[in-house]
Amino acid sequence: MNESFNSAIDLEEQPSYQDSPEFDQVNDDISNGLLEINNMLSNLNKNLIVMERKVDVDGRSGGDGSVEKYQSNSVTLVNRLVGLFKDISLYSRKMNGMDTTMLNKSQIFVKSKLNENLKSSLKKFNELQKSLTDLDKQMNEQVQESHKQSETSPPPQQQQQQQQRLIIEYEPVNAEELEYQRNLVEERERDIEQISHGVSELNEIFHDLSSMVDAQGEFVDNIETNIYSTLHDTRMANKHLRRADRYHRNKRKLCFWLLMIACVVILFVIMIIFA
Repeated sequence: MNESFNSAIDLEEQPSYQDSPEFDQVNDDISNGLLEINNMLSNLNKNLIVMERKVDVDGRSGGDGSVEKYQSNSVTLVNRLVGLFKDISLYSRKMNGMDTTMLNKSQIFVKSKLNENLKSSLKKFNELQKSLTDLDKQMNEQVQESHKQSETSPPPQQQQQQQQRLIIEYEPVNAEELEYQRNLVEERERDIEQISHGVSELNEIFHDLSSMVDAQGEFVDNIETNIYSTLHDTRMANKHLRRADRYHRNKRKLCFWLLMIACVVILFVIMIIFA
């Protein structure tokens, strides 16, 4: 019990990051990077919500063109996030490569939490980028299906003569729109390929990091458990010490008063004898 009590006191009195400026710097770099990443993930999520709303339930994209704007912004955010995750992976590798014996318990606990937060952010990113690529594929399928239907559905025979002049007049516009839509499809396909490539790189990078973290996981888990266990032992030890202290003080008071009573009795007996 005394050992746990002393250990808990050492933990509580231990200054954060003492004599470890390297860990302090890496901690700041990762924390700031995660803050920026999470802000971008929030913006990406908002963009995707708008994109999903602008795509009709029956599979047709909104005709106001704004969906392309949100799609472009989402791709930009994904590419920036890939870059940020690559940067933060370097700091994470540096942090997890530090000699654990040179870190105090508080620093090991912080390192564990940073790894958990980074893992959570990466998981969220993978979910959002998958939603984006799924939406891109859905929009491409819509355009291709629309073109396919227009090519296989000529106007009725009785309307051909009446619409001939109108078709000729609007044919350049339709051809231009067709080319525009085709370019959008190709651009989305390139975006999907680029995003997939970036995500594959990230998964490979963080797979290696995960192996490094897992190798230390059992030790870190034990540290975290010991922190809470030791703090609990500290409170229990303080409680027992206070109880023991009160008991000894009461016992000393009782002995003092018994001694005083004995002295008074002896003095009274002596006075009677010599009276």
